[in-house]
Amino acid sequence: MPWTAGELSAALGARLEGDPERVLEDVRGLREAGPEHLSFLANPRYRRFLKGSQAGAVLLREGVPFNGTAMRVADPYASYARAAALFHPQAWGAPGIDARAAVHPSAVVGEDCCIEAFAVVGAGAVLGAGVWLQSHAYVGAGAQIGSGSRLMPSSVVMEDCVLGKRVWLNPGAVVGSEGFGFAPTPQGMLKIPQVGRAILGDDVELGANSCVDRAALSDTTVGHGSKLDNLVQIGHGAQLGPHNVLVAYSGVAGTSKTGVGVTLAARSTILGHLEIGDGVIAAAHTLIAQDTPAGSRVAGVPAQDHKRWLRASKSAQRSHELERELRALRRELDKVREELSARAHKEKP
Repeated sequence: MPWTAGELSAALGARLEGDPERVLEDVRGLREAGPEHLSFLANPRYRRFLKGSQAGAVLLREGVPFNGTAMRVADPYASYARAAALFHPQAWGAPGIDARAAVHPSAVVGEDCCIEAFAVVGAGAVLGAGVWLQSHAYVGAGAQIGSGSRLMPSSVVMEDCVLGKRVWLNPGAVVGSEGFGFAPTPQGMLKIPQVGRAILGDDVELGANSCVDRAALSDTTVGHGSKLDNLVQIGHGAQLGPHNVLVAYSGVAGTSKTGVGVTLAARSTILGHLEIGDGVIAAAHTLIAQDTPAGSRVAGVPAQDHKRWLRASKSAQRSHELERELRALRRELDKVREELSARAHKEKP
């Protein structure tokens, strides 16, 4: 749906510079945008693309020079997200239960729920108002799904697990999978029953094929507002704080606890039985093997202070260069020695 620059600025709370009647039809990056598009500049590294952009309007911070129509905002990236949602309003499943869905008679289904074909709702499960279960989604017996949540195809909520309001599970995400618990015996590994639950707070999103294991004894929890990318693993009994961000392939081992606003970049790992303070940020491929205080920036295997890791990485690179130089000097020295030896041999009486 098209918007004029004036309408969109008002909706975003932006200060408009330029033509309020310019019609905008969608959002695009600075290099791809045409006169009918809204674009944005959030990262200063891309400022070089601003001058040549054909965008009809651009979301910019105050003070960034631009000759065209500008919408001045405090956070261009967040404003872009809001604008994209205005251009592409989220479609929601129409209320109703498909005849091919399997909903247990004892399940409680709230108002305006959409349950598509081949979705399953177990005995005693409770769905809040406006829940959308897409085809082949599974809700186990006794599970609770908060209002406004969306379970995409082949996502799973196992028995007695709890989802807060507005939770999204992408395809293949699993809440309440069995925790990895086994007792070694002379006869082999003895399975430990995983009798706890997995609980997700409000506004949590799990990426495709991510798993939150149920706990052996207590609960595995994911705090409200946390966002997990594809292929993320949360071990049994782990407790993630609010507003955590876990990027693809990252994981938290059993019983570890994170604070508010923790970020794990791709392939980062927190080992078990640890406490990670508020605001910790782990760079990609980091292995956190000990308790980490709030505000730390860590990197490496095992994790260390990010700046120290950068210095060590540079030193390692320099050491390779020094090693090459040393080998070259040794070759030169060997050559000089051979020449001196030959000269001394010739000069013998």
